[in-house]
Amino acid sequence: MKTIRELIETLETINDPIILNEAKGHLDHPEDAIFIGGSSYAQTAINAIVSTVQNPNTVTIKWDGYPAIIFGRGPNGKFAIMDKHMFNKGEGAGRIAYSPELFQKYDLARGVDRSGLHQILSQIWAGLSKEDQGAGYYWGDLLFSQPLQEKNGLYTFRANPNGITYTVETNSEIGKLMANKVAGIAVHQYIKPDAGSTDEATTLNGTIGQLKNSSNVAIIPSKMPIQSKLKYSEAQKNKAEQLVNQYGNAVDQLLVAPAGCKSFLNSNLFTSFINQKVRQGNFNNLLKDFMAFANSKQITDNVRAKIFGYTDPNTKKKVPGHFEINKQGLIGAFMIWSSIYNLKMPVVKQLDKLSKSSPVKGYLEDGTQTQEGYVAHGFKFVDRMGFSRQNLLGR
Repeated sequence: MKTIRELIETLETINDPIILNEAKGHLDHPEDAIFIGGSSYAQTAINAIVSTVQNPNTVTIKWDGYPAIIFGRGPNGKFAIMDKHMFNKGEGAGRIAYSPELFQKYDLARGVDRSGLHQILSQIWAGLSKEDQGAGYYWGDLLFSQPLQEKNGLYTFRANPNGITYTVETNSEIGKLMANKVAGIAVHQYIKPDAGSTDEATTLNGTIGQLKNSSNVAIIPSKMPIQSKLKYSEAQKNKAEQLVNQYGNAVDQLLVAPAGCKSFLNSNLFTSFINQKVRQGNFNNLLKDFMAFANSKQITDNVRAKIFGYTDPNTKKKVPGHFEINKQGLIGAFMIWSSIYNLKMPVVKQLDKLSKSSPVKGYLEDGTQTQEGYVAHGFKFVDRMGFSRQNLLGR
């Protein structure tokens, strides 16, 4: 029987010629679905890509804002602003930031200095409170925190120090929303007032919900009007589905961690590895490099033996570990990941091309015109060798 190393060559290569990124509060890359939720979630991701192509009006821009904030009113009717972690601590804990002073007090109590954010919140608190008169919370990203200056018919700003530089045509609909505002927030999700956590967030589908855009803070929608049809490769879709059918059960078995190994063998192990490959600038030798990556982790001898196997001291025979026992699942997981990536990327490139006619344009540090990405059907469509790589390398 072949070993994992001998089967490495069965992995397909990434065929992207350009190669040199929330029903919960977090959006996944469709290709990562196989690591996060196994075969069923991978099929969901494939369906999402197809549905995005068939319904391009569902696509929204993924603004590259920073930081992310949640604002609104809970069951008690009091207005509050917080971050995701504060919100998830629940009522009576993180959601009690009913004023800039209470937000700052929360940070001081945990020994965190976010004085720059405190100053921004002081500027926008009254405006956002005026905007949000109903119950419930809005989740968005801060795009700018001082009045924008027009130059040559454009507003230019960059919220994320490692991310996208935006230009917005001042005479466009969005440009007019930004005029004479002290700050701008791109909202993307709504959370009901009695929600237990951000896992209950729902998309705004590119709208600004019940907000009025009547204060000194610009509320920016994320709708991306698509004037052209999108396409996907039927052959690549069939290949991805065939691989899910062929390897799905084996992958699902792989993702069931042995006793005591759950904290090691989880989706973060795989997605952290993918991010490492993004930093390296290529997706070559995925399985071989993953084995080296996993082997480099600091784990107990007991976990290492269960995952990678060991030699019995009495019989001197090799006892296979979880990866060897589930080698078909390991191989299949990366084959499925690659096939979904190859299905997604042509769609991302079409969206990038269409976005070039938008009044909102984004640029990487090397001048490449792009967006951070796009959102549709619960997934984020991102060129991971574009924005994602720049962002990761800049951290």
